[in-house]
Amino acid sequence: MKHNALLSRLLHRSLWLCLALGGTAQAQKPAGTPFTAAAQSFTIALVLPREQQSTEAGFKSYLERENLRVRYVEVHNADLDPAALRQQVADLKPDLVYAWGTPTALALAGRQDQSNADNPLRKLPIVFTEVTDPVSAGLLKNPRQPERNITGVSHVAPLETQFNAIQAYRPFRKIGYLHNPAEPNSQIILRDLRALAQRQGLEVIDASLTLNASQAPDAAQIAPLVADIAARGADLLYIGPITFLAFTHRDAITQAALQQHLPTFCATESIVRRSDCLFGLFSNDTNVGRFAGFMAHQILVEKMPVSAVPASTLQRFSLLVNMRTAKALDLYPPMLLLNVAEVVHAPPAASASTRR
Repeated sequence: MKHNALLSRLLHRSLWLCLALGGTAQAQKPAGTPFTAAAQSFTIALVLPREQQSTEAGFKSYLERENLRVRYVEVHNADLDPAALRQQVADLKPDLVYAWGTPTALALAGRQDQSNADNPLRKLPIVFTEVTDPVSAGLLKNPRQPERNITGVSHVAPLETQFNAIQAYRPFRKIGYLHNPAEPNSQIILRDLRALAQRQGLEVIDASLTLNASQAPDAAQIAPLVADIAARGADLLYIGPITFLAFTHRDAITQAALQQHLPTFCATESIVRRSDCLFGLFSNDTNVGRFAGFMAHQILVEKMPVSAVPASTLQRFSLLVNMRTAKALDLYPPMLLLNVAEVVHAPPAASASTRR
């Protein structure tokens, strides 16, 4: 009875507002925009750590709907150091650069508090997607006034809202977290998790991947570290928007959690929809891409300076539950939660090489 009352309160105070009220006016294309791009053509460099997915589909579809003629050039940055990546992109002479993820955006634009005088991209407009916190990551000082050549869209719901979703599913008390020190936002997430957990009387049980001589983590560490987190009493594993874990090795971490019978909550979409994460709350990837497309349109067609295009977070979030994982864990969501959730039956986890 106590949990039902808590669930009802959480749904109405946080989830329902986020899920039902929709996006801000800023996230919508203004009606009656007089600009036309029928005779214009642009080159956009898509800089990605992986193959194109629904975020890029949303970005492209928005610009296509606006009748922009665009030549897209795809650049994969997984094996390139920042200097080499910047020069490769600059040599393409794009009109705009699209960057997916915090590490990619930082590699291209550099930190806002460091000199970028030798960066060949310093005058090219860069629009990012899937950046958790551009301020804490060092990309921007003030998202409302970027004051440099980069802006974009964040995709993560506020952490407190995520915690409300977690507690609406089940009153989990000990939250596990696997930290990747190679990604700056991972440390930020750990700091914020600890602070919020302390305020709410919860406990964070964390472990950290170690880095090799090249400052890269080893995926072989994932399973034993998840097992360690479970052995120390975690009753849920929080998988934040960390590229190495939530995308590149999403099957490894969700399978490791399943082997420990450990439920997972994820802050990004694909790991729930395409892997074995139990549930998550986030901005829909396609909508994130569309909003980034709107920003690109402002810059390319409306000739707005990047510094005048505020970086933003969508205010409409999707709650997604993977029922195949729920069945495997024998941990079904409460009926009240299903009133606002999308239910998916994700396919069994496959190797990263066979997934798109």
